[in-house]
Amino acid sequence: MRRIRSRRLRVTWNIIKICILLLMAGTLGLLAATFYSVSKVLPTHEDIDAWVPKEATLIYSSDGALLAQVYEENREPVPITEIPKQLQDATIAIEDSRFYMHSGIDFRGILRALVENVRSGRVVQGGSTLTQQLARNIYLSHRRTVSRKLQEILLAREIERRLSKEEILERYLNQVYYGSGAYGVKAAARTYFGKPPSKLTLAECALIAGLPKKPSGWSPYDDKEAAIRRRNVVLTRMAELGYITEEEAAKAKTEEVRLVGIQYGRARVKRAPHFVDYVLKQLVDKWGPDEVYRGGLRVETTLNLQMQEAAEKALIREVQRARREGKKVGQGAVVAVDPHTGHIKVMVGSLDYRDPKGGMYNRAAQGRGRQPGSAFKPFVYTAAIDNGYTPNTILQDTPISFPDGDKVWAPKNLDGKFRGPVTMRQAVEQSMNIPAIRMLQMVGVDKVIAYAQRMGIRSPLERNLSLAIGTSEVTPLELASAYGCFATGGLHAKPIAIVRVIGRNDRVMEENRPSLTRAIPYETAKVMADILRGVVTRGTGRRAHVIPGACGKTGTSQDLRDAWFVGFTKDLSAAVWVGNDDYTPMGPSTFGGSTCAPVWVGLMQTALPIIARHQRAQPKADIARREAQERQVTTPEERQRIRQEIEQNTVFRVVCLESEQLAVRQCPRRKRVGFPRGFEPTETCVLHGTGADDVGVQEAPVASDSERPSGHEPMPLDSGGAASHPASPVRPDQESGPTAHGNRASSGAAGGAASGSPAGASARIEEVTICTSSNKRANEYCPEVEVRKMPESQIPGVCTLHGASAGADGGT
Repeated sequence: MRRIRSRRLRVTWNIIKICILLLMAGTLGLLAATFYSVSKVLPTHEDIDAWVPKEATLIYSSDGALLAQVYEENREPVPITEIPKQLQDATIAIEDSRFYMHSGIDFRGILRALVENVRSGRVVQGGSTLTQQLARNIYLSHRRTVSRKLQEILLAREIERRLSKEEILERYLNQVYYGSGAYGVKAAARTYFGKPPSKLTLAECALIAGLPKKPSGWSPYDDKEAAIRRRNVVLTRMAELGYITEEEAAKAKTEEVRLVGIQYGRARVKRAPHFVDYVLKQLVDKWGPDEVYRGGLRVETTLNLQMQEAAEKALIREVQRARREGKKVGQGAVVAVDPHTGHIKVMVGSLDYRDPKGGMYNRAAQGRGRQPGSAFKPFVYTAAIDNGYTPNTILQDTPISFPDGDKVWAPKNLDGKFRGPVTMRQAVEQSMNIPAIRMLQMVGVDKVIAYAQRMGIRSPLERNLSLAIGTSEVTPLELASAYGCFATGGLHAKPIAIVRVIGRNDRVMEENRPSLTRAIPYETAKVMADILRGVVTRGTGRRAHVIPGACGKTGTSQDLRDAWFVGFTKDLSAAVWVGNDDYTPMGPSTFGGSTCAPVWVGLMQTALPIIARHQRAQPKADIARREAQERQVTTPEERQRIRQEIEQNTVFRVVCLESEQLAVRQCPRRKRVGFPRGFEPTETCVLHGTGADDVGVQEAPVASDSERPSGHEPMPLDSGGAASHPASPVRPDQESGPTAHGNRASSGAAGGAASGSPAGASARIEEVTICTSSNKRANEYCPEVEVRKMPESQIPGVCTLHGASAGADGGT
């Protein structure tokens, strides 16, 4: 019995050994076959340099005009002996510090990256060596599969076996993509700095070396500040590894970035160059540079060329007029969006794209934006209207002040005057600062941030009371998109630049359809549209009244550094900005109403007839369906759901003021700002610490009506004018009831609007701005005005005492 059992055990063990040997043999055979197949596809040295441009990508406007023809820049390989040692060192320092110590695969680097990624809870480091990147960029696809990764590893070892370190580095520097259509260091040096690689400074070498990891996001043409931050990270790393001294790094960090002017590959941009840049960045981000610059794509975009040219001409005309009047206006931008689809119809990023002093920079959509001034106030009042206040709510325009460290912040109106009790409608029309700040206090800073971001603002918004008068930077594209909510009855359409991308063999690679969401209730949007209509008919935006149905808001930042007009009709929303890149004041009387509104009018006079022609060609059923969707009355349950979504979709993070990434404890200057959920920063500050010291991922809920964010909203000092509570904050879906502050009154006592309709829209008594000198209806040049109520039949004619020579707009 024992012999039989022993025999069975020997047979079983032999079978197991045979299986193990077969498995090992199969694995070794598979590895050998893979290694053999990889080694066979390794090109020769001549093949590496033999790349040539493929088919050009064509970019078209919505009306079929060719905007640009884009193809890869001819690569001019440069020997390693002509590439500065500092550029070589910078590349190795930031991409592969153990380049000269490994044989293609850096297991220590892979382990270090794995530990950092586990510690941070997200991918913050990669473990690929320069050799692996060379294999991936030139010979393999970018698909993230196990087989591709295995090919990359084996091919990296084979490259290391066949080529010297200098040859590998030379090929990497000649083939890698550096953003803005530049392949290789020679193209990058000429694209960004207009010089050969041998003439680059240390700071320029560091900037170029930092680009390959994120070429579209860190290109100085796309985001100059991000490029500078990345350059400084490279310089710090070079100093840590001993390639340069700490003094050399510090000196290079202070060097100004002087760009020569962008030329995407050999892109022949015929029209709308800023928009073309905007589209190219999206294409490269999604499809990669190879597909865009060599793939022969046909790209159908949203831009309307006739509208674009009208905006360009109007902006140049008005800026030149302002300069003739002695105003120091250096730059401008215009952007227009179809509020029903999100289609970007116009994008003007500067006065002259070819201007070497920043003409290529897209001020309409790029970077951190500018302070919107009073153009931000509609978001404050939108939150107020949606939470029970009415256009007739009384607000105090009286002196107010707040402790600000060891100082006192005492905001004022632009003209330095205080008007006492005013209605919300009057405060908006005359662009008063104090009532907006008081309204922000009553509604809550966090709630206003949440509403603004729900409506389309994507830039971070600081949690302080000066938010009410527009001190947080935003872009013109954000404002035009957000104001579109008022035109559509509360629906927000995500901005779209690309309609369709067609590849080889007419294959549709990408198709973008309008994406609309209910941002604010229909009733709230219509009340705000009615208030903003008053800005154009009676307030600071009167120069836009010639456009039928025009609504909008002027904006001017502190010391007249920025001027805005953001306006809309039922079919188009547009924002116009003027200012100086160095933030110098533009001089007296440079207001949004006097300088920007005429640009907006010039655009609309061309755009609206074009839109009308297109609508006549549309099926009437489609138009009726769209209008029915926009006019959908919001139920109380729906309003509550929207408010909950608004509160839940805003997050607050503590960010470093220098890197604009999540702050760590070592960051010397930090601030807490609000972001739309999904747009908050995820990487910790690279300038002052690591993810282990993260303090930036604190999240706070939106403050309730009665809350004050502690430490961020100081209560006003006694200055003779306490903020008033609303006399009758009637919600549009109820006639009367308890308010956020416990008041209860009838709508008639406050002159509120009937349920579901804009306040005062059907009243026979009109509020009219009267010139105090002539007792006639005020024009944009009247220096002293007052608002009076009178029957429509008794409204006087326009004042003739004050004309263009007065030069004062009075709007903010």
